[in-house]
Amino acid sequence: MSIGKARWYRIGFLLFLTYFVAFVDRQNISMAAPDMVKSLGVSSTLVGVLLSAFFWGYVMTQIPGGWVAGKFSAKKVIIAALFIWGIAAMLTGVVHSFNGLIIVRLIMGFAEGVVWPAFAVLFVNWFPNGERARAINFSEMALPISSIVMAPAAGWMIHQWNYHVMFILQGIPPIILALLFIWLVSDSPSEDRLISESERNYLKQNTEKPTTEKEGSLIEVLLNYRVWVFCVIYFLWITGMYSFGLWMPSLMKQLSNQGIQGIGWLSAVPFILATIAMYINAAWSDRRGGSRMWFIATPLLIGGLALIAEHFIGFGLIINMIILIIAGIGIYSAFGPWWAWALSFVPHNQSGSAMGLINLVGNFGGIVGPIVVGIAAGGTNLINGFYILGYALIIGFLLVVLVASRFQENKAAAPGETMPS
Repeated sequence: MSIGKARWYRIGFLLFLTYFVAFVDRQNISMAAPDMVKSLGVSSTLVGVLLSAFFWGYVMTQIPGGWVAGKFSAKKVIIAALFIWGIAAMLTGVVHSFNGLIIVRLIMGFAEGVVWPAFAVLFVNWFPNGERARAINFSEMALPISSIVMAPAAGWMIHQWNYHVMFILQGIPPIILALLFIWLVSDSPSEDRLISESERNYLKQNTEKPTTEKEGSLIEVLLNYRVWVFCVIYFLWITGMYSFGLWMPSLMKQLSNQGIQGIGWLSAVPFILATIAMYINAAWSDRRGGSRMWFIATPLLIGGLALIAEHFIGFGLIINMIILIIAGIGIYSAFGPWWAWALSFVPHNQSGSAMGLINLVGNFGGIVGPIVVGIAAGGTNLINGFYILGYALIIGFLLVVLVASRFQENKAAAPGETMPS
């Protein structure tokens, strides 16, 4: 009997679209930043604060969001989050004061912060162990793909109207997705009215959780020094990743004489190749087998060296674009094997809490990175800020190779049970 694929074309695809829209709304402010500097009359340092404001809210709701989703309903958590962040995204185009924008971005961060922990519940309920890693990787592809689409689309909207209209228009898709979740998604296959009986039975047999193992306590995770090493690595990495994406359009404006539409297309180029590299590196690490360490370490080294090298070559669009493409490949291509590798050193009954803590600490990089770049740039040369990100990635590389690689893997960890960022 043929087993249906509703978990992929309906649940998996909606999770991908949600993460895609989340990253569009999270990063579209980067396209508006050059114009916001003028209209708000603020320095690059304060723009860095505005770019990072989202993450103050984001990190605060990670753990509560996961608890509520697991205790009650992941579907309802995601629906509420989509409505709230959609409204906040549109308000970004309506509010005209700096302080007001900070508050709106905080609210948006609060809403998005609950989404990934809620996704974790749906991944466990809807995808067996052997499929879960692929499902997560499918959703994670939204990271670079959203930047490919967002930058040209936002550039076109700003050119046609202004950045206020851009924010309002790009705040509409989360509301539409919330309605789709109401009609098309259930918390588990057993509650789903649209799934075939063959697929329902298949998932019931292959996704039930073992009852013989106790849930790992948060205290156990907090006392696990391995987890803290991965927290630091992820923090350094995310510091580079978010700053790279959020400041990219402003850097493109400094490097070229292009208008806002041209800046949008130029900003998308590094992410196109990063998406391809992300897929290749993940597939290669799966085929190769064994430790995934070098599939994380090598990209971090490449990204770090590229950003440091950029500091010494000065201005010049073509050479800088080549360097930024290499940096983007390094920064993004490690995501495929990262969670599978990091959580292979953690006892299986601590994996959920460990993922939450690593993700929580790592996303503080979204707060620190944009501010550091803004301060280092001094309002003139963003390349001076980008090279600091290079050193962060190099330190992350050293921690992977010299510290984390010495840990003993937990052989009992269930294959494929990893969670995304």
